[in-house]
Amino acid sequence: MQHIKNFLLLVCFLQFAIGVAQNKFPFIPSNQHQLTEAQIENTPINITADILLFNERGKILSMSNLSLMTNPDYKPLFFADTQGQVKSVVFIKQNKQPVLVEVNKEAAFTPGEKALDFIAKDINGKHYKLSELRGKVVVLNFWFTKCGPCIAEIPQLNALVSNFKNKDVVFLAITFNKKDIVKPFLESNPFAYTILPNANDVISMYRVNSYPTSIVINKKGEIVLKELGYRTNIKEVLATSIDASL
Repeated sequence: MQHIKNFLLLVCFLQFAIGVAQNKFPFIPSNQHQLTEAQIENTPINITADILLFNERGKILSMSNLSLMTNPDYKPLFFADTQGQVKSVVFIKQNKQPVLVEVNKEAAFTPGEKALDFIAKDINGKHYKLSELRGKVVVLNFWFTKCGPCIAEIPQLNALVSNFKNKDVVFLAITFNKKDIVKPFLESNPFAYTILPNANDVISMYRVNSYPTSIVINKKGEIVLKELGYRTNIKEVLATSIDASL
């Protein structure tokens, strides 16, 4: 009889433990489940405007906090619905030390402000130094492979490249994704910009927190336009700035 009681107590304890684990993030809807590491590797994760971002206390974060994806002090946990579509992301602080997350200021610039110089390699190993492109208009696009809005605007950006073919314009796509992640992505999502992978230093230098972000730099090396976030008319907006800079 005592064995039966002990068994029942064990069952109750396990049920309680499972319930606590499931309620670790009570702000996540009950119809969503956390993806395992194996599932994440095999699941196409597109961060779209309908996905909610949270800190571990349940505070909703703005899309600009996607920069935490590349912050080693945080780990993103992905939650999907019954169809396997990611609907929520919770950022867990990896340690108890306070982490300073700077206010997103990348939208501001002063007319005539010089673009910060950088060196980065493209997907084929060719080096690009911004200052050596002086005399050409340079268009930067900050993106990553699992950014839904970034992917949505690629067809327009490809058309933009085509429109300025044989003109003094250089199009550079800057991402923190490594080459072995970008190459398979490009097989099904052709991107006509010159791709600069593994460019965390450039992203940090320009304080990019919002994706996608586009920057137009004139022939003098001055920033003349910054566009943050997805726009349905991004091609026209960038083309107007490029034309004015040629």
